[in-house]
Amino acid sequence: MDDWRVLYGVGGYPQAADRLVPLLADGLRRIDPHRPDAPIPAGLYLSRLADLKDPIAIPVITDTLTWAGRHRSWTVVTSALDALATFGPAAQAAHAQIRPLTNAPDTAVRAAAQAALDALTGDKQTVPAQSTPGHGLGQHPPY
Repeated sequence: MDDWRVLYGVGGYPQAADRLVPLLADGLRRIDPHRPDAPIPAGLYLSRLADLKDPIAIPVITDTLTWAGRHRSWTVVTSALDALATFGPAAQAAHAQIRPLTNAPDTAVRAAAQAALDALTGDKQTVPAQSTPGHGLGQHPPY
């Protein structure tokens, strides 16, 4: 329970992103793919990375997006897309990874991918689609 409380406060310390991003990435690494009831969902880590609003979080989010896409873990993909969208044009390097997801078999992923592309390019004044409540429990990122 204490880990949950700590995670909810992370966004209030953007000046500590250089120390917090590696800790959040480590949390993503520890999620057990065989336990769908993991104590802390991947989506929570991803949203906290986005809350820091520091570009050093973008590679961690992008790596998670790649891994989750390979494993067809759509809730984690959606959470990663939501997180990338919050960075807007600063996450432009992820464009090539996001574009194919506009044709994903999951409708939530397609919507989140389009919202992320819109945010990256600034084409539309839209708010990124938010992840479903599952947030990818039990997903294990590649790093």
